[in-house]
Amino acid sequence: MKTIINNIAKVAILLLVAITTSDAAAQTITATMKNGTEYTYTVGSTADSVRYVGGKYGTATGEGIKIYPTGSTVSVDLLYSQMQSYTETGGPVDTPVFSPAGGTINATTTVTITSSTSGATIYYTTNGTTPSSSNFAGTGSYSGTTLTVSATTTVKAIAVKDGVSSSVATVTFTYSSAASGNNANANITSSYWNTNNGSMSYTPKTAGFDRLEVPRIKDNSSSSWVQKSTSAYGVTFALEWDNSKVANRWTCYQMHAGNRNGSETTGDAFKEDTELPSSTRSTLSDYSNSGYSRGHLCPKADRKMSTETYKQTFYLSNMQPQWQGHNGGQWSLLEGDVRTWAGNCDTLYVVKAATIDNITLDGTTKSGVFDSKCNNRLLVPKYFYMALLAYDKSSQDCGDGTYHGTFRAIGIWTKHYNNSQDKESAEYITIDELEARTGIDFFCNLPDDIENVVEATNSEDYWISGGVTKQ
Repeated sequence: MKTIINNIAKVAILLLVAITTSDAAAQTITATMKNGTEYTYTVGSTADSVRYVGGKYGTATGEGIKIYPTGSTVSVDLLYSQMQSYTETGGPVDTPVFSPAGGTINATTTVTITSSTSGATIYYTTNGTTPSSSNFAGTGSYSGTTLTVSATTTVKAIAVKDGVSSSVATVTFTYSSAASGNNANANITSSYWNTNNGSMSYTPKTAGFDRLEVPRIKDNSSSSWVQKSTSAYGVTFALEWDNSKVANRWTCYQMHAGNRNGSETTGDAFKEDTELPSSTRSTLSDYSNSGYSRGHLCPKADRKMSTETYKQTFYLSNMQPQWQGHNGGQWSLLEGDVRTWAGNCDTLYVVKAATIDNITLDGTTKSGVFDSKCNNRLLVPKYFYMALLAYDKSSQDCGDGTYHGTFRAIGIWTKHYNNSQDKESAEYITIDELEARTGIDFFCNLPDDIENVVEATNSEDYWISGGVTKQ
């Protein structure tokens, strides 16, 4: 064995990197070699110091260990590859490592804390104090300690084993709503939502806000989020409800081969949406004998996949007061166009809405609602509109620069009329123009480079060329 050690001594010295010197008297090293020889050294008793070559035993970069016996200037050099087993007790505990290692975040971030000292326990704080075994915000094993960070936070951590503590590791995460890179205006920066009469904080990628059809949610405490779904077909539609105005701000949904076909027509029963606060949701009596129809935004004909999806379209939260001339006329024809367009692409992302706030037309701010209300409670919009985004798997370019990659978008604007004399032709406009009129940021979850291009053109030839007659 002495011959083997002498042969590797020069190699071990050449490989000596990231050396850690022990200053803990309790550190004991026991190594059993593959030839059966066993070495045991205790720092402060039979050894002066222990140094690691490349890293500790079991790490990817570890090569071996140099032990300086007490009173000797010649080291004992052991390669990990020649060991049958290796144990180490006491001694220094490695400082924890964070992943990610701090920096700027723009959403709730999972942070993992580890120590390369096997069996060490992690203690951490998020309130600026120094962690210890009696002052900590959480504990866990060295291989799996995690915490979540959703705001600007400084995290401090130590690793403890056999009563010995490591040095304190510190990282800072800085939250920035403008740090989402190529998607600076996505819904991940929003935080205000109410549901079931209580407040709900937004959790990215779990609540559905990151879906491409969902517009930028309104950052105020008066908004409620409603999402209807089924186990068989996923999300039926989602909507934003303004509690202060007792009105739907928009309804959005997807149409694709998996949900646009069906023949179900059972369940034409209008009903209140109990997901909304009882004092701010619309009721059947709000429409009774009012002269206005309960106008669907996500129409029943778009959700014939099952009885459940069909029935969900009859929630009053999915309605806006409409004169029947508009509801059964131009709006109905446009709904048919949407179904045609959905069959011409892989996925159609649909937003349907009506004006409940002030709007901007021709550079002038105007009211988006009529003076009179539906049964003196519900707002009656002056305009109804659609924002549509088509996605095709094919990357074929249409050749005229009217779309970017596989996405095309269009906005449709209609005047809410009571009879044919009030009817005006539907306008086909860009999403940029629709956003300027309504103040709503559509398709905000698209990467900005794609969003900027597709929203600047209505790609009208793509939408109308399939034989759809302009309304």
